[in-house]
Amino acid sequence: MARIGLVGFFGWGNYGDELFLTNWQNTIGLHHEVSVVHDLLTTPYFSRQASDIAAEYDALVIGGGDLIIPNKISPLYWNRAWLQRPVYISGVGVPTWVKHHAPDVMDRLRNFFQHQNVRHIGARDEESAQWIRRHLEPKVPVQVHADLVFNMSLPPAVEFEKPTIGINLRTHRADSDPSHLVDVCKTYSARGYDVVNLVLGTGRTRAADLEVAQAFPFADQIVLDSERIDDLSSWIGGLDLLLSNKFHGTVVATMYGVSSVVLSATTKSRNLYTRLDRRPLLSANEDAQMLSKADLARMPVSSAAVRELESEAAAAVRALQRRINADFPGRAPERTS
Repeated sequence: MARIGLVGFFGWGNYGDELFLTNWQNTIGLHHEVSVVHDLLTTPYFSRQASDIAAEYDALVIGGGDLIIPNKISPLYWNRAWLQRPVYISGVGVPTWVKHHAPDVMDRLRNFFQHQNVRHIGARDEESAQWIRRHLEPKVPVQVHADLVFNMSLPPAVEFEKPTIGINLRTHRADSDPSHLVDVCKTYSARGYDVVNLVLGTGRTRAADLEVAQAFPFADQIVLDSERIDDLSSWIGGLDLLLSNKFHGTVVATMYGVSSVVLSATTKSRNLYTRLDRRPLLSANEDAQMLSKADLARMPVSSAAVRELESEAAAAVRALQRRINADFPGRAPERTS
């Protein structure tokens, strides 16, 4: 059994990143001892030298999320100390809408991705994979797969008493004009729906997003928040419709078969909804057509398309596990009841 260090945006409580952490714990963690490498939630992220931390692990897994940013580099993700050990990069994406490529950042990313100890690279979508191949020119193939959260088993959906639509907000878009989203909430409330404002985060993220949710100017909303990731997922699963500012809110809704209007149409959302043939449901907080898109969201989620994404993500996780297990063969740890 190897000691595997997990490198990612873990611990801040962002819904998607905490799902990724759970995914690694429930997959790689079945065969090896896994733990998060950083112990601080502010820079420099480590209370000790990163090289000393790397020496305590046999290998490191970096991912997922939009960790490859061409105009800034994080000493948490792309720290050269990690290259002392075999490195497996999986589930990562590139925010390709960032057009400025800082030369020093690009040089550091290229040097990292081209290092001989980078054993595996898996990108969340073809656009990210092509960007990595073109700009970073790694020495190992760049594999493409669906977002790895599609590999996860989700808890049973909650059963709400009434038809229910959900919304979620986030702090860095809190200053956008809420009037169109309020109109959607009022319209659906008048149609007999409950409106729940889901705080999709735990810990620090939960505290910040809860303030934004409570300030949302719709008096009849029901604010739901929890420190349990499974609560957040099961609430999403019980909805009739979600209007989401968070990508993984949409991912999880899709897995439950719940239609989601995307209010933050970033690269990853566009790529996912292109695959699902749901691009008409891409919107924005200040989209005057938001209500018509919410009504259009009655179009059902294709269960066949979701199964394809789930199968693809599961295959990617198995491929990563096989590669790690081949490099570090040994008996899987015994499960405890």
